[in-house]
Amino acid sequence: MDPTVSTSGDPLAKLPTEQAGRTTTKRVLVRRRLEKLIETGLKPGDAIPSERALVAALGVSRVTVRQAIADLVDVGRLERVHGKGTYVTGPQVDSQLHLTSFSREMRERGLHPETKVLAASQEAADAEVAEKLNVPIGRAVVRVERLRLADGTPMAHEVGYYPSALFPGLLEQKLDTLYDVFATKYGFVVSSGYQTVRSEAADAVHAHVLQIPRKAPLLVQERVTKSGDTVMEFATSWYRADRYRIHMKITPSGAGNGG
Repeated sequence: MDPTVSTSGDPLAKLPTEQAGRTTTKRVLVRRRLEKLIETGLKPGDAIPSERALVAALGVSRVTVRQAIADLVDVGRLERVHGKGTYVTGPQVDSQLHLTSFSREMRERGLHPETKVLAASQEAADAEVAEKLNVPIGRAVVRVERLRLADGTPMAHEVGYYPSALFPGLLEQKLDTLYDVFATKYGFVVSSGYQTVRSEAADAVHAHVLQIPRKAPLLVQERVTKSGDTVMEFATSWYRADRYRIHMKITPSGAGNGG
């Protein structure tokens, strides 16, 4: 059913005037109706009705509607896309900094993971890639570019580099589950790694791939992964900051820290 149409069972039926008393404001009532609509009539990525439609359906002012929408944006239930409208948000992921695959991490959170391979090729390692992979400059590496999704929502744009000498014929393998391929096909099991995290504004490329506005905030994770003493991966992942939060356990490094 079109969510803008009011019927007797519609969560957007006009608000009873007597409910908007001192303890329950119209703003709260509108927010509750929108929450009910999100839970029962819409799915992530769907647009909510326009402000004009909400004003007509609920019998409140546009200011009240805007305030209620702003409340739901603040708590992550809705997101505004400039020039397009307001949409139901997709999955929110709280991540611990630990070494695991994206697919496994999403499944552990009850989300359906999906990976789309955007590009894959063999090329010569430039200075940065060579340093990270501990190989000579110009050595052959495989570059794999992927889009990671959770419940159909774009979560991360990832570019990884892998030494061709370690993984001959890698381009002929299924590249959406690389860690599984490395373990079963080549005998390299991820055992350790280090990772840095920084913030960045989305450029045109990442905005297009992740379906977000340009200059939207990103969390950028740069990772070097090892199997034993062998460096097997150098990867950078650009995560949507509106979908991904990182949690870390903090412990003191030694006694006598002054705080």
